[in-house]
Amino acid sequence: MRKFYLLGALMIGLLTAGAGCLQFGGNTAAGPMGMYQSADKGETWKPIAALPTLQGVKSISGVNVYRLHTDPSDSNAVYIASRGQGVYYTLDYGASWQGVAAMNGKFIYGLAVDPKDKCTVFISDGAHIYKTTDCLRTFEIIYTEERPDQRVVSVSVDYGNSNLIYAAELGGDVLSSNDAGKSWRVTKRFGFQLQYLESDKFRPGRVWVAAYQNGLFRSDNGNDWDDLSPGLENFTDGKKFYRLVLNPGKKDSVFWVSKYGILQSSDAGNNWVEMKLITPPGSVNIYGFAVNGKNQNEM
Repeated sequence: MRKFYLLGALMIGLLTAGAGCLQFGGNTAAGPMGMYQSADKGETWKPIAALPTLQGVKSISGVNVYRLHTDPSDSNAVYIASRGQGVYYTLDYGASWQGVAAMNGKFIYGLAVDPKDKCTVFISDGAHIYKTTDCLRTFEIIYTEERPDQRVVSVSVDYGNSNLIYAAELGGDVLSSNDAGKSWRVTKRFGFQLQYLESDKFRPGRVWVAAYQNGLFRSDNGNDWDDLSPGLENFTDGKKFYRLVLNPGKKDSVFWVSKYGILQSSDAGNNWVEMKLITPPGSVNIYGFAVNGKNQNEM
């Protein structure tokens, strides 16, 4: 029997808005904001919000979380990308958190850690892509979006080549850099809204792009793209994107979380099957999903 846990078996970030409410299929339930951790696969939870400062220990419980990002080389390192409150990170799996002064007050749309060098991190605030090579101490701007109606919504580093950086723009452009961000070029113009981009750890050179309402696309060389959306069209609202999850423990295994529900592919997105949930398709909005890479039966 498969078990399902929100955002994995050990840690959860409550992606809540200002009022601290969670919404499920039209019903709103009030609850606390912040980060919580479970060490018993969701049976019990404890807050992990300590923020040591020179003025004493404070809390990140009021941080409005946009996305969580992990370090591919360090399972204890987790980054919070916030809505207008910058970046927070933990190096001890949530026991304590630190803020990044240079990102204070910024809405963080994208963040990526170099899989081969944990001190090299790329961060997007929409208008710029910042790069640090000294573990968040100093930053340089390596890309600026001049168009006021556009923003960089996602960044990613190739697993086989740390000089190869990808970025996705809201308006549909996919950018790439072959020199670690010194220069950029447009590799694809989709012409519709993009939401997320991710490199594939099992196949260097492969990158995935998720559109808001136009489905999923995959490139195995950064230039030529396969449209994986036809298979999603077999499911009502199957192309409306909520989350893309690449299976951390299995090659070519992909999970697509949409308005319909959760779809799974075992052949890199060419074919899709529905994962049966306890709720009817389309009745619940699922914004968090993860797979235990060491145990495929735990989700």
